[in-house]
Amino acid sequence: MKKFYYLLLVGCMALTACDKPVGPEEPVVPTDTTQIEMTRWDVLDTTYTVADYTVPSHTAFKIALTKCAADSSEANKAALDQAIKNLVPKTEPYCMVATINGDPKTRMGFCWFTNEGVTEGGVQIVAVENATEGDFEGATTIEATPTLTKGLRYTGKARYIVNASGIGAGTRYKYISHKALAENLTPGTAYSWRVGYEGHWSPIGHFRTEDASQGEYSFLIMSDSHIMNETYIKEARRCALAAVKTVPEARFCCFPGDFVEDGDANNSEWEWERWFEESMEPVIKAMPMVPTDGNHDDSPNINYTYHFNTNTDFNKNYTSAPQFEGIVYSFVYGDVLFYVFSMQDFWRETHSYIDWTSTYLTDHLGSWFRDRTKANPDTKYRVSLAHFNLFSGSDHSTDEEPPLFRACMLPVFKDCEIDVALQGHDHTYEVIGPVNPDDCTPILTAISDREEVPVNSNKNRTGYKGGTYCTDDGTFYFIGATCGHKRYYPHSRERMEADYTEDPNLLKDNKHHNVKNYFDLFTGMFGQPEAPTFTKITVKDDCLEFNSYTADDDEGNVTLLNTMRIVRTKDHTVPFN
Repeated sequence: MKKFYYLLLVGCMALTACDKPVGPEEPVVPTDTTQIEMTRWDVLDTTYTVADYTVPSHTAFKIALTKCAADSSEANKAALDQAIKNLVPKTEPYCMVATINGDPKTRMGFCWFTNEGVTEGGVQIVAVENATEGDFEGATTIEATPTLTKGLRYTGKARYIVNASGIGAGTRYKYISHKALAENLTPGTAYSWRVGYEGHWSPIGHFRTEDASQGEYSFLIMSDSHIMNETYIKEARRCALAAVKTVPEARFCCFPGDFVEDGDANNSEWEWERWFEESMEPVIKAMPMVPTDGNHDDSPNINYTYHFNTNTDFNKNYTSAPQFEGIVYSFVYGDVLFYVFSMQDFWRETHSYIDWTSTYLTDHLGSWFRDRTKANPDTKYRVSLAHFNLFSGSDHSTDEEPPLFRACMLPVFKDCEIDVALQGHDHTYEVIGPVNPDDCTPILTAISDREEVPVNSNKNRTGYKGGTYCTDDGTFYFIGATCGHKRYYPHSRERMEADYTEDPNLLKDNKHHNVKNYFDLFTGMFGQPEAPTFTKITVKDDCLEFNSYTADDDEGNVTLLNTMRIVRTKDHTVPFN
């Protein structure tokens, strides 16, 4: 059937030079050749419908069809031909991902989408490092739980997809979100996996479980892809390709939010689709993700919840649970206790920008931090991952939320002795601290081995690179710029001083902050790399080693941007009951 319509396409392309169309019914022919061609494009449009093909492949077809109808150049005709060949039957899975869910020695979560109506499916896992399709013969299928999503607005505010494809801004699709949990895996084992059902399997992904006695290992962090158009899609993919090529041994990838640009009720599922199917696809196939949400991901359509399968105990065990499931969870990997969390729901129950209070942050999130710390007192390092900043040096430094976040969370960080806070949101490369949680000052005696380099107003405001940072008495804060295209630039000392205020009323105007001598907190490299950026963090016996890279091209080539070491010389304590 597809071959027949391909021949129809070829015939339609030749019609522009004919006096009348060829066919048994001899329809009336418009005199305008553009209208003749558009009539035939409509035939293709009604032949290849979204009812028969996966949403991602059908959208690619629609884009190619729209371009060809507007300009039937040879290049556009060839692209349409290829898009028809690439159409995928509606029965196939897409937007697949593996996520850390519970003990990474023995468990792994999986999630994927299918078109509405396709409820069958599961995950197959084999203990083969680089499995091929034949390696799955006889593999057991772990059945998934299917959930019918809300009607998700597909294009939303994403004018790019509306303009490129002709898909209306009000278009909504429902999907089946499939979630499966693999348990009783063998520690220290390389696995391959695929999702779907007999005759309808996804591409193959890979992961390695944590070793029974985990030694040195590496993981990745990248953030803030803000998928919105082709530029953002391609730059994030460039970063993902470079990360996998540079750090093929990475055990997982942390992603603290702002997957997409358009939030709220009019958000775009197409943006989410592109994150999974194109931008982050190289990383997703190579390793599990460790996600949490960002402010641009916020939507009552709960796209985040539908797309990830992380631990949801926080939502079940604490009142005033956040809107999304699986944005607050914890795990131990080797010698590190990870706290993955979101401050986005700080407004639940009572909160005040004047008194800098939040019941949700203090009573619920704070209790969860302390509970996780008490349950895992012996790890050498404690690392948090969140989208919002406690400290930052660019455009978000004067937002109204950080003073409230600092008031609520710094006592928690002090009690739990957090070594490293991995942050997103500010889109600038920022090395901060270690910061004394009591007075928000840098602990300069905890820093050594910094390299002095020329000051550059955009690339490096401080004139420092590298360094060793001891976290015995404070937390080291890190923002690794952006893996995409949306970039902010570092504020100067003069601007930070001018933005300082002690008036709590002014802190709500998005123009002020309450951190005295703020610029002094930036104790290492502080600037805009001007390229998609990712960081490799290696957990060693004597340190956490940070190596940050820019992705330079589509071939996976990188430039080393900065190297740092985080050390701890004191044992952690648990001073609270």
